[in-house]
Amino acid sequence: MASSKLDIVKELKSAYPDDVVDALIEAFDTIESNFSARKWKASELDAGHFVEATRRVIEHVLFGKHTPIGKSLPNFNDKELRRYEQAQGDESIRILIPRMLKSIYGIRNKRGVGHIGLISPNEMDSTYILYSVKWVLAELLRLASGKNPDVVQGAISQIVERQTPLIWKSGDIVRIIEPKCGARDQILIHLYDQSPQKVPELMEKIEYKNRTNFLKIVKRLHSKGLIHMASNEECLITPAGIPEAEKHIHGK
Repeated sequence: MASSKLDIVKELKSAYPDDVVDALIEAFDTIESNFSARKWKASELDAGHFVEATRRVIEHVLFGKHTPIGKSLPNFNDKELRRYEQAQGDESIRILIPRMLKSIYGIRNKRGVGHIGLISPNEMDSTYILYSVKWVLAELLRLASGKNPDVVQGAISQIVERQTPLIWKSGDIVRIIEPKCGARDQILIHLYDQSPQKVPELMEKIEYKNRTNFLKIVKRLHSKGLIHMASNEECLITPAGIPEAEKHIHGK
């Protein structure tokens, strides 16, 4: 299963319209980056774009055509959910994904995000939305590729690119702009920003010259379960490593 964003987009476009996939990925990336920056309202607002793009995927799969981007979709109500459910197709695309989208859209519209409400945008709601859109994207990839859920979820997790305030990017240049940040923490932050990355790529970004010493640092992170280094020196941050990186990113 491909793990790069380019390959995943290609896989999705093999089953769904190109312009809709581009809108889907753009919305997903924006939700991720705003969540990482703790911009709860922005993260939740962008969920509306993700829902609209996914609804066009559903239309394409179930009915053979979709509402063009730029033209308003039908109201997202119970009647529309029944229209999806009564069509011919995989249960996930007819029932599971639409109901998940309805829940996402409900939070976006009813919890002080799209409109004034009693509950302000918050981390709890944003976390629900983030993991819901990850599930939806992974499920669409599973349907497009025929791969099992564990494989596609791993692929989605690997292509995440987060925007972090400690990282400066300009063209091909990627640098951590905190001068007191050591190599160990820089590795974690770079892998938090984008996973997977190989050892030579990380060394170049950190400007670390001694490969032997650098590998010792990487292997210690691996042994502590903060990252995983494969036999080909491809490194991936683990769930245990994410909060460790966030301590430095958010100054906690």
